[in-house]
Amino acid sequence: MDYQPQEVVAIIHHSTNAIIGKLGDNIVLKYPRYAWWDFPDAEQKHPAVQNAKASFLIEAEILELLGNHPRIVEFLGRSDPEGFKFAEADKGNLQQYINSSFHTMTPKIQAAWCLQATEAIDYLHSKGVIHSDVRPENFLLYSCPNGRIEMRLCDFGGSTHGGRTGLNLPDSGFFDTRKAPVPTPATDVFSLGSVFYAIMSGHWPHWADGEDLPAYRRRVDELFEKGEFPSVRNLYGGSVIQGCWDDEYVTANELLFDCRQVFDDGRGI
Repeated sequence: MDYQPQEVVAIIHHSTNAIIGKLGDNIVLKYPRYAWWDFPDAEQKHPAVQNAKASFLIEAEILELLGNHPRIVEFLGRSDPEGFKFAEADKGNLQQYINSSFHTMTPKIQAAWCLQATEAIDYLHSKGVIHSDVRPENFLLYSCPNGRIEMRLCDFGGSTHGGRTGLNLPDSGFFDTRKAPVPTPATDVFSLGSVFYAIMSGHWPHWADGEDLPAYRRRVDELFEKGEFPSVRNLYGGSVIQGCWDDEYVTANELLFDCRQVFDDGRGI
């Protein structure tokens, strides 16, 4: 039942429902792990297949809705029988960049990427879409002809739109555990606060070197549930980060307004 398109020349990434493969010529293919179209009864027998299909159906709907936008991953069309073609992110994703090159991130770069992340979510919400999985790994980085590196949001398979409710909630450190496990626009705004924190500090909220991921998840969930967040006093944009965590912004558009004031240094770099 596993699906492996012949045109894929290399595997870039595995996730629960999908695989990202390189096609060549700066194009990647996101395709499902399971070939449900060849096994009509697979959905009833295997919940994982049902989830993968639901994820691809909602992502297809959202990609068509979003169209072409400078803050959204460039969608190049669908493949047969199932899959999405995208422009390859030549600089990887934000998490990879933070891990390898945080020491090179100037305040102007940090400001620009905080602005761009907010622009992406504001545009998404204007289309009635809640991402539900906002984290550094889902922001892709692309080189521009002018020498800049710009950010685009990706991965809408767990998103919510209209009558379709996605299967995702944000990862620990990016989700407000004081709230019900239901995606809302506030879910994405809270997550942006943690993305900003990672951009400015070089690590996730409450991260401790040497701690394994399951232990981190348990600990940060407990701290967030008590409303305990890391200090942002000495971070660029700390007031905005804290505002995201404290529900000071009703909408992403309100957050964008403040970001344009606070992170003005990042405009036009």
